[in-house]
Amino acid sequence: MKRQDWNEEQLKQLLKQLPSVKDKQTSEDIYQSILSKQQQGKKSRTWMAPAIAAVAALFIFALLSPLFFQSFQTNEESSMDMSSQSTTEGSAKSQQSSDNNEQIAEARKDSENKELAKASLLNEKQDTFVTAASEEEDVITVGFTDSEAKNILPVSLVVNKKQDKLEQIEEVNPEVYKEELGPITYELSETEFSETGKPEEITIDYKGVPNLSSSTNDVLYQNAIIETFKWLNYKRVNLYTNQKEGIEFGQSGPKNNLDVSQETQKAYFLYQFDENTLKLLVPSPNSYDSIKGALDAMKQGIEENNLQPTILKTVTNINSIPKGDLLEIEFNQDAGLEDSEDSIIMLEAVLMTAKEFGYHTVQFKGIKTNRIGEMDVTKPIEVPFSPNPIKTN
Repeated sequence: MKRQDWNEEQLKQLLKQLPSVKDKQTSEDIYQSILSKQQQGKKSRTWMAPAIAAVAALFIFALLSPLFFQSFQTNEESSMDMSSQSTTEGSAKSQQSSDNNEQIAEARKDSENKELAKASLLNEKQDTFVTAASEEEDVITVGFTDSEAKNILPVSLVVNKKQDKLEQIEEVNPEVYKEELGPITYELSETEFSETGKPEEITIDYKGVPNLSSSTNDVLYQNAIIETFKWLNYKRVNLYTNQKEGIEFGQSGPKNNLDVSQETQKAYFLYQFDENTLKLLVPSPNSYDSIKGALDAMKQGIEENNLQPTILKTVTNINSIPKGDLLEIEFNQDAGLEDSEDSIIMLEAVLMTAKEFGYHTVQFKGIKTNRIGEMDVTKPIEVPFSPNPIKTN
């Protein structure tokens, strides 16, 4: 018979055939056994909940700890970066402050050096206010205009022998010389120069406003031309405006050319902008009929032009005696001339004035000393080439 074919009755019969089994435990033993199992179940339940909570806490801590350490590390790095940045910024500021202090110190030192050089230049006794005839090739002489546009100031500048003189005259910058001379302008700053190929002739091309309408500008511009090119021995200047022939002058009308004379018969006076600038020998704005008239004017000065006298007050009598190319100048015996700056200025102003009237040499008389400045006054002295040498390049 197969197992799956058993019915309920057959199963009962089989169970009856089994041997009998009796539980030897008393009811008390069974009760204690059940009670013990219940207590064990309670104990299991008592420690299981905290254990599960502890495991959960450890699990959560394990999850959060990388974030915590990462945050801590980030904060620490940020703190270190801020500290480093603060240190770097502090160092940079300190370096910048140090650099600024050094720059200020250098600027102050440069300023002091300039002031010392300027003071030395002004306080140093000048042995001459002219360039000798032998120095003609070493200088270029240009005509600046003073601060009040009243005088043309001829100034002799050191020449660059590697460059054409006309190019150097075009490039002259008056700003370079304001420390020594005071406020000045250069009337020819908007003008180009070129040679025509003919001897003693030059062409200038004015690049400024078409009409020099002001009578002051008119005169100053023409005088600047004469006072610049006379020293280069030009005698004729062809005038152009922006490559068109002629310049329209407001006072004197249009001109196509201008005659330049080396002998303008002007007297030389003393000009100085203020006590902190150089003393200059400056020609008079107008010409004089004779050397005597020029010398007499040099005793008085020209107040309206801020031109001071160059003949000393102690010279009460001055005689001029022409002897061909030589001019004899005789001072009164009690003039008290000596080797001083004032005496140098007077004698060299007379020499420059004599040149304006065509004299080549001058013999001074009535001077008790043998030398004044660079001049041996016991012999005839050759007239200078030009006035006011400036050492600044």
